[in-house]
Amino acid sequence: MFVAAMFVVCCGSLLFSTVAVVAARGTQPQIRNYSPPSATDGYSQRSLASTRSCCSGTSTVADDTRNPRDVPLNLIIELNQVKNITELFNKFMPDVNMHEAQYRIATTGFQSNRASSLHAFTERRAPLIPKPAGCSVEVQTISLKDTDDSSLYYYPPCTRVNRCGGCCAHDLLACQPTKSESLNFEVMVSQYNGAGKLEFIGRKAVSVVQHQKCKCDCIVKPEDCSPLQTYYRDECRCICNNEDDREKCNEEHELKLWNPANCLCQCRVVQECTSGFGFDYNTCRCEAIRTRIKSTGNQFNQNMYSLDGQ
Repeated sequence: MFVAAMFVVCCGSLLFSTVAVVAARGTQPQIRNYSPPSATDGYSQRSLASTRSCCSGTSTVADDTRNPRDVPLNLIIELNQVKNITELFNKFMPDVNMHEAQYRIATTGFQSNRASSLHAFTERRAPLIPKPAGCSVEVQTISLKDTDDSSLYYYPPCTRVNRCGGCCAHDLLACQPTKSESLNFEVMVSQYNGAGKLEFIGRKAVSVVQHQKCKCDCIVKPEDCSPLQTYYRDECRCICNNEDDREKCNEEHELKLWNPANCLCQCRVVQECTSGFGFDYNTCRCEAIRTRIKSTGNQFNQNMYSLDGQ
């Protein structure tokens, strides 16, 4: 009973603490959603979005500014291989006595007003022990319809195939397929005739990808990096190479901010200017528009500029 309580709280605390906070180099980090292919092509976006809060889903392209107490990414990758609580303690907390640990109640995360009565509650009713939902192949429901035409009806409209799913315990990781196969299904296609009936169109082959092997891998890939960035595999992120530009941008932090997504210095506020003025992205202000004077004189005034209206 005490082991069950300790396992639930400990595992909840572990997952809560392992969400690394990766700060951006400026004040405006770029959030990249991992966008796998459609259901018939491979990876279901809806299934990934449903696990986003605990397992994967978003990735921050950022720099080295992070909390030193955040669980490092390489340790998270090792923790994802843990099969049971005994292995967790033996490998990562060898100095902790498991018998004594079952009497310790964690106080991380959200605490209700009755948190103090947790021990009394567990005396009356033992909490459920959750089964780990690590990254693995699992049966998922996918749509067989490969068109957005709402007048068409496919039968069957959906089926179940093996797809990757489960937690990777870090926002920079997602459960992704490493081996797949293509399955060909035959569906019946009909179309609504507007009079409460369907007209049979014909049979159609629909190709669906089924996953065979999975692993937790980086959400951000090398191809996500811009020409001004270098990919760091161990950190699952793209880092800007033009450090000098970033430092110069930070010197003008009142007007500009550094965008780590495109490695460019941008104006904090882009204004709409009045007639005769245009927004200058170098000064981040409205400036008088300069126009070229058509030369009618000698060679000395051929390239002169003038302010509009003067």
